[in-house]
Amino acid sequence: MNIHFLLTDDQILSVLGRRIEAIRLQRNMTQAHLAREAGVSKSTIERLESGSVSTRLTTLVRILRVLQLVDRFDMLIPEVTTSPMELLKRQGKPRKRASKRKDEDHEHKPWTWGV
Repeated sequence: MNIHFLLTDDQILSVLGRRIEAIRLQRNMTQAHLAREAGVSKSTIERLESGSVSTRLTTLVRILRVLQLVDRFDMLIPEVTTSPMELLKRQGKPRKRASKRKDEDHEHKPWTWGV
């Protein structure tokens, strides 16, 4: 199953858990071995693979490091690159804050039913 924005958070966690389990089994690793190498409990691995409970991001990083998948975070959140034209426009200075969007300048009325 592909992960996409229509899935609920629980469904995404379930898909990720099944994928981690499949990779672990493909590498012929027990849950206990993965837990020991990642420095977490076996029950943490069980919960992660079942998709029943979310886990701390640091725990996920440890597990993915043991499975040699930590480099995939590059695809998850790619590094932002600045175009040469943008660098020229900003005289080589990196952007430090966001500017107000044009549609934020107008006052918005609160939304109500049937009005």
